[in-house]
Amino acid sequence: MEQEKIWSLLGKKLSGEATMAELRELEELLQQQPELRYKAAVLSGLQQPVSNEAWEQRTDEAWERHVHRMDDEHSPEVTVEQPVAGIPRRKRMAMVIAITALMAATGSYTAYMVNGRHGHGKTQNVSLAEIHTENGVRSKTILPDGSTVWLNGGSNLQYQPGMKGANGREVMLSGEAFFEVSPDAARPFVIRSNGMTVRVLGTSFNIKAYPGDATMETSLITGALEIIPGNDPASAVRLAPNQKIIIPYVPGNNATAASYHVENIRPQEEGMISETAWRDNYLVFNNDSFSEIALKIERWYGVKVYLQDKQLKDYHFTGTFSKESYKEVLEALKATSSFRYRITGNETFISL
Repeated sequence: MEQEKIWSLLGKKLSGEATMAELRELEELLQQQPELRYKAAVLSGLQQPVSNEAWEQRTDEAWERHVHRMDDEHSPEVTVEQPVAGIPRRKRMAMVIAITALMAATGSYTAYMVNGRHGHGKTQNVSLAEIHTENGVRSKTILPDGSTVWLNGGSNLQYQPGMKGANGREVMLSGEAFFEVSPDAARPFVIRSNGMTVRVLGTSFNIKAYPGDATMETSLITGALEIIPGNDPASAVRLAPNQKIIIPYVPGNNATAASYHVENIRPQEEGMISETAWRDNYLVFNNDSFSEIALKIERWYGVKVYLQDKQLKDYHFTGTFSKESYKEVLEALKATSSFRYRITGNETFISL
């Protein structure tokens, strides 16, 4: 079963024993079940003491409680094989945490919530490093091979710490990132994202591939790129500078090789490129629908936006913002159209 496989792979990831192939498989499975992605991202940041007797005792007790609970409920989604005595405590606790998240997602019982981390950071994992940005946060990181990556809000990047050595340069992306890749003809740089593969030698480009969005975009600024939609080499597409490819995204099927199209990137005023303006802290709307703008605002300011009338989804706006507050952006949009908004805590309700 897919959830059982996710549970097993997530346990390996949390214990630091997952291979890159297993991590890639976990990423693909999470794309098919996006409701588990947030929990997986949060769990990846958990840390625990490794030499604390009290912690180890609680680990053993928690493991036994979860085993008995699942036996009592006869869960069809997650199974645990006995005996468990040979499983190391650290891996056992990782499995307990993974089971908790998966069972909570299926509604078998109510689990406590763990707060996600803000900003970005690398997990304590010898086989994989991870950078995660919450909504409202953007980051810049230099990878071990010298490549630079900017992450937009609500994004996740996984890579091998040893990518500077003889191993291949392969990363996995969920969300949006701008890359400046260090040239290395002998070791192409590979990005895997939502069933799409991008192969690079040395170039600068932007990838936007958020789970749940209708499309994925790869925009080439300099150099050359090969994009493989749906991981089908026969459908590989080469981009020239100032071109972008737009690929339909179907949850469960990831990228699709059919129906994609390539178009030229059109610079805005003063040479600004809307596809990459976020890297320089500009929030740009380029004839975007209100639905698209709501998603951009959520990722930019770390808020939640609800469009309460269907007609609002057909509204389109164009504008560029830099240091404006969230409320100032709403007021600017409101000046060109007719709508009302109500802000309650971290949530905004927009209506006609």
